[in-house]
Amino acid sequence: MLDIDVIAGLIGGWREDFFSVLRIARGHGRALALRHLSEGRNVVLPQLVTSHDHDLGFDDIAQQAGADYIEVVLMVDDASHQQRLREKQPTSEVDSTIQALLTDPESDLVERVGRHLAEYLADRPHAVRLDTTAMTEHDTYALLTRVLDAVNAEDW
Repeated sequence: MLDIDVIAGLIGGWREDFFSVLRIARGHGRALALRHLSEGRNVVLPQLVTSHDHDLGFDDIAQQAGADYIEVVLMVDDASHQQRLREKQPTSEVDSTIQALLTDPESDLVERVGRHLAEYLADRPHAVRLDTTAMTEHDTYALLTRVLDAVNAEDW
């Protein structure tokens, strides 16, 4: 489980300039993923990618390691998304900071992210899209594992 936000929180200066540190964390994440994949292990990257500029290049890393790359996007309607943001319990200081940015009533960040995601996905026809609007975490996980099992059975 390779969470780039967690890596960013380990790098000094993230509170002052999170987005610059995030770029550094992505580089560390690519190196970790390459090593892990090269050893025949799996990597799960729970990261929202919304533009090609921020594409972490993990599909290239998987190719270098001789591993399969499966991009899955968990989709949700706007009302459920807002509710989930409000109810989310941050697990770290980084999580709290990101959640504060996303739930700030003066910010249009969620809307901008949604637009960027739609534009990004228009160029990603192989990305598996799963509508999780009415699902619990347990149901979402069960669906995700079924889809991954099916994709693996097809020799992705």
